Amino acid sequence: MRRNAALLVTLGAGLLAGCGATGDDDDATPAIPISTSIEFQDIFIPERLIELPVLPEGTQVVTDIFIHNAGDRDLTIDEVSLNYQSDLNWTLNEDDIPELILPHEHAIVQVIYTAAAELDTFAALEIYSDDPDEAEKTVAFIGRQATSGPEAHVSETIMDWGFQFRAEEERKILEIRNTGDDDLFITSVELIQSEAQPAFAVACPGQPLEECDWEETLLPQLLADPIVPGSGALLELVFSPLNLQSVSAQLQITTSDPLRSEFTVFLLGNGESALNCTPPTIQVVSPAEATFYHDWQELEVTVRVFDSEQPPDSMYIEMFLGDLLIEDEFPDENGFATFLIDIDDHQPPLPSGLQPFTVRVTDGCPLFGYDTFVAAIEYPLSSSDVDGDGFDVNQGDCNDNSRDVFPQNVEVLDGLDNDCDGSVDESTIVWDDDCDGYCESPPCLGQGPAPDPLTVCTGLASDSADFSDCNDSVADLDGDTFVDGGAISPATEEALNFIDDNCNGITDEGTSFYDDDGDGQTEALGDCNDDSEDVFAGAAEWCDEIDNDCDGVIDDDCIDQTAPPRVIGGVICDRFQVELGDRVRCEVLVVSQDSNITYEWFSDMNGTFDDPADAATVFWNAPPDEDANQQFVDQFPTIMVTVTDSLGQQAYGFGNVLLTREISTAYSPILPSNNNNGGCSTAASRSSSAPWAMLLLVVGAAIRRRS
Repeated sequence: MRRNAALLVTLGAGLLAGCGATGDDDDATPAIPISTSIEFQDIFIPERLIELPVLPEGTQVVTDIFIHNAGDRDLTIDEVSLNYQSDLNWTLNEDDIPELILPHEHAIVQVIYTAAAELDTFAALEIYSDDPDEAEKTVAFIGRQATSGPEAHVSETIMDWGFQFRAEEERKILEIRNTGDDDLFITSVELIQSEAQPAFAVACPGQPLEECDWEETLLPQLLADPIVPGSGALLELVFSPLNLQSVSAQLQITTSDPLRSEFTVFLLGNGESALNCTPPTIQVVSPAEATFYHDWQELEVTVRVFDSEQPPDSMYIEMFLGDLLIEDEFPDENGFATFLIDIDDHQPPLPSGLQPFTVRVTDGCPLFGYDTFVAAIEYPLSSSDVDGDGFDVNQGDCNDNSRDVFPQNVEVLDGLDNDCDGSVDESTIVWDDDCDGYCESPPCLGQGPAPDPLTVCTGLASDSADFSDCNDSVADLDGDTFVDGGAISPATEEALNFIDDNCNGITDEGTSFYDDDGDGQTEALGDCNDDSEDVFAGAAEWCDEIDNDCDGVIDDDCIDQTAPPRVIGGVICDRFQVELGDRVRCEVLVVSQDSNITYEWFSDMNGTFDDPADAATVFWNAPPDEDANQQFVDQFPTIMVTVTDSLGQQAYGFGNVLLTREISTAYSPILPSNNNNGGCSTAASRSSSAPWAMLLLVVGAAIRRRS
């Protein structure tokens, strides 16, 4: 639905209920009491806020409001009227207003809406009765801005695939819908992503990517065929990452919508990889540490791998002697792999002596796990080797009391010099491996050596203890001759490359292709002020000395924004009964052209608000369940809010709750149903949109009251 950008409408989505246009009225099934001990009349209205969709200008919608008497005595209706602040395109059918509703029966009041152009409109239905607890009930209405011509909407503006392993493919559907009253045409679809790391694609439905060229086969037809009113076109988008680094892209769509013709859909993947991807583990099952071999024997090595996110048989195992790759293998489905090496015939040959072998497993992130063992090939094992790792002090073991310390071992984060090179925990998360001044887990213990001749280690950054490096990799996965992590650190300036260069968790912020203010447009698509959500191409032009609609002219045919704010429907709380010591969520619907609205909440009883209580939604805490507060039970505290705009103009909202010791739900009304899709009918002066269902909330909310 088309929203007015500068129109401030705030209410929790959990209270929304919809009602649409079509159908004939039939007799409704009456409410059925389940069990009750209620003594008084009790008014119950399931809808607190009703929102009508975008409709062609002039369309009339009749909304049925069900008023239930959930009590055991007759309910007298004193007055039913629209609030004086209601817009003129809302009217009340006064012919059917009831005077009396019998116990466990209901009546229907009809509110008539005529779709208006240019702005969203609002109304509040006020119902006064002799209910001793809730003498006044309010139902709020929103009617969305009417349209003429085609109107484009996309089903999502941010599509996040979450965490996914490389080489796997997942598809999502994006819908482009026409909610206007004329044919809509898609004029272009462009996918913009990193050339070095292309992870997204538009696919042919049901076909592998390599078997269908979407731009050549389906795109021309998509651009040629109109989207008729009430229907939509579907795009099938694919995420298939090359690795598990965070990646994003933008899908830019232009249409024939005369007001907002351009849309940007942000495509995100693996944004949570740092949280969800853990390193795999590998263990040498056999041989035992420091085993002797003749050169005519076979060296048989069995390992087992494990990864908490990835199947074992999808990981890659390598066996090294120093930097020399000896063998590689994929494990079986249980994570086991066996290397069988003929020592004297193997290529490359295995030299005699104490040989420390390393086995490494790589997962899809890519992250690594290591284990080591020592084989004595035609070399006598030392009787002075205290810890049994194959090396004694004379052979370079710098700690002969630990089997985790010997020459050429793999360094791990354990506070030990595992490889006896004089450095502790190098190449782990506390070490700056790519020499950009930051490590993955500060405080950093050191950096280097430089991973290649082009990289210079200049020392740790002054703030390296405060920020983490989100890419400390010394690999060159993109083939640009530079290590991947060197250009990514908290000190890097963000660039337009679909990579989180500065490690703040956001990709490409501040660039022309990022929607910094969240209004759905970027500078590249015509947003002339990407720091203001009220300014974008096609926005309403307010009389505020700002070019709101980005047409190059300030305040042309502008709308006056000096009208005071309106509170529609008073303060609406998510439940009526509140026990001592409990809390309730309350909200207010405010209509104003001013985006600088402030809220000040009050209560006339010994209760408190969660801090800060300065927004359209608050939590009110009832007095504690203490002896001193028992006097408040069965009383009705008033929750109030003062709404003030930037000109000092104010509006007020009020609401009540009932303080109880124990909430009773003895009565649950069964709401009536008929064949007009939720109690709404329509008389359209023009062709109306397809019917849509109104959600009726079945709430057990009656109370056991005291005489």
